[in-house]
Parts: sequence; structure tokens; C-alpha cells
Amino acid sequence: MNNPLTDEAAPRVSPPTVRQLMSSPPPSIDQFETVMAAARRMRASGAVSIPVSDECALFMGMLSDRDIIERCVADGHNPRAVTVGWLLPRQQPVIDPDRAADAAVLAMIVRQPLAELPVVENGLLIGMISVADAARPLLDGEVADSDLDGFWPYDLVVTDGGH
Repeated sequence: MNNPLTDEAAPRVSPPTVRQLMSSPPPSIDQFETVMAAARRMRASGAVSIPVSDECALFMGMLSDRDIIERCVADGHNPRAVTVGWLLPRQQPVIDPDRAADAAVLAMIVRQPLAELPVVENGLLIGMISVADAARPLLDGEVADSDLDGFWPYDLVVTDGGH
């Protein structure tokens, strides 16, 4: 946008990096631990997913409560015998910490079932970035409190889930 007083283009501010916005990673579980151990740790921490690492502490992926239910329990496998490494989905997206945290990153995160992405550097999980983390700089200065006056709850659409 041009400055009307000087007719010069305003300097562009580059977006922050994923590293600047990410949160600390949760503690991981070893790939050879049982699904039962993972489920108990998730319950104790209130987490819906847990990072899985190999014997060298390299990140292998995220195991979710849904993976446990659908791919272990519902399929008739014994959670006391199945390891998290065996149950872990093979293809999982990760993000580089030095990537610019722009609208494209926000779109990538929104497409994830848990609305967050693991941040991996040199094979190690160094953080997690969520929708809230990525949206913060996009909204800073963009939405004034006065813009939200009268929004809640009138503009919110609530459905009954098809019932």
C-alpha cells in the first residue's frame, strides 16, 4: 500500500517462521511401547495424540486416540500386545521450523484431523504448531475488538448434528 504523504510503497513485513510460533512438543513414547501404555499416558495428560519416536529418539509420527480405537480396538487387536510403532500410520505430514508461517501453513494445519502439525528438524520433533499459533500473526492488528462487538452469539450458526 502506498503512503499518501510520500508516495512510497510501505515496507512489507515478512511473516514469522513456524519456529517463532510453535509450542513445545509433548513427551514422546517409544515405538516398542504397547498401545495400552500410550492410551494410559494420553489419558493421564488429557492428550488426544502422542508423538512416537524410534530407538534413536527420531520422530516417527503422531498416534491419535482415533488410531487406537479404529485400528486396534475396533479391529480386535489386543492393546496390551500391539506396539505403537506397528499401529502408527505410515504417511504423516510434518513441517519445517524455518518455513514462513503464512496463510498456506494455516491452511495445511486446518486440513489435519487434530488441527496441528508436528515441527521436525533433522528427524527430531522440536515442536507443534496449531491453528491458534498460526492464526495469531495473521490476525494481529487485523481485527479490532470493536469489530467483534455484536458478533457473539448472533452470527454464530449452531446445528443439532442432524437430529
